[in-house]
Amino acid sequence: MSETSLRRRLLTLAAILAALLLLPAIALASQTGRVNTSQLNLRKSPSIESKSLQTLSRDTKVTITGTSGSWYRVIYGKYTGYVMKQYITVVSGSSGSGGQTSLVAELKKIGKPSPCAPGDTGSNVKKLQRCLTACGYYRGELDGVYGSATKNAVSRLQAAKKLSTTGVATKITIAAMFGEDTSKMTDSYVTERLDWFAVGSKTIPKGAVFTVKDCKTGRTFRCKRWSGANHMDSMPLTKEDTAVMKSIYGSWSWRRRPILVLYNGHVYAASMNGMPHGTTTIKNNNFPGHFCIHFYGSKTHGTKRVDPTHQNCVSVAMHYKW
Repeated sequence: MSETSLRRRLLTLAAILAALLLLPAIALASQTGRVNTSQLNLRKSPSIESKSLQTLSRDTKVTITGTSGSWYRVIYGKYTGYVMKQYITVVSGSSGSGGQTSLVAELKKIGKPSPCAPGDTGSNVKKLQRCLTACGYYRGELDGVYGSATKNAVSRLQAAKKLSTTGVATKITIAAMFGEDTSKMTDSYVTERLDWFAVGSKTIPKGAVFTVKDCKTGRTFRCKRWSGANHMDSMPLTKEDTAVMKSIYGSWSWRRRPILVLYNGHVYAASMNGMPHGTTTIKNNNFPGHFCIHFYGSKTHGTKRVDPTHQNCVSVAMHYKW
């Protein structure tokens, strides 16, 4: 191919690309979109090199009027410009069949997660993260770990739905995310009796992170199961969790207390003592050892017998709800 022919082809290709960039946005029926990132530039044309007309903050609503490649044409107040599609969650359509219908369809395709809470892990949490991503509240890794990023995303969802911003993915929170009527729903869990030697040790496996609620004070803190055969040897997850536990006891004590354990969407009646002892595997949590959590039928390590005081606390806990 001659140099002249090559130059002609390059010029033709450049002209085609330029024409494509100048194509007008394809018109759409008006839809409402919500910014799903902390800051987003509203630009004069669909290009990152284009002048920024305004900076939009998270949850700002815009009217979507068209699309141009990977950009939406939107109206925000007195401005008409372009924003990148990936940073906008479509929340409603002009005739009831637009973005909201698409979002509901996407959520149904993912499937409804079960209630879960900070500290939970696994496929159910990953499903929750996928749903939160579809709704524009979560932009982290789909790792199946209910950490601070997932908790913050749930809190933002709850705030948008005018729910209590606990960061816990309750039954009502999940129903609201799926667009269901929550006016007659309750978030109360059924308190379950967990038979330790039958299924308990496998139900909450070693390494599991869960949340403890003290029945008498209502205070909660997160823990991690270290080991334990006759009962569950556990540790507060962080120094903040240790501080909550210390506030419950006042000073470290072997005294038994009725508690509820929330793990993987279930609440179990249990009993704990408040004395650090033995091995610790978590650094910087200000708890020099582990403490014991007993469930129905569990035994002490020393005597290998059922402890009646612990079992009485388990019975008391059965009358409490999360």
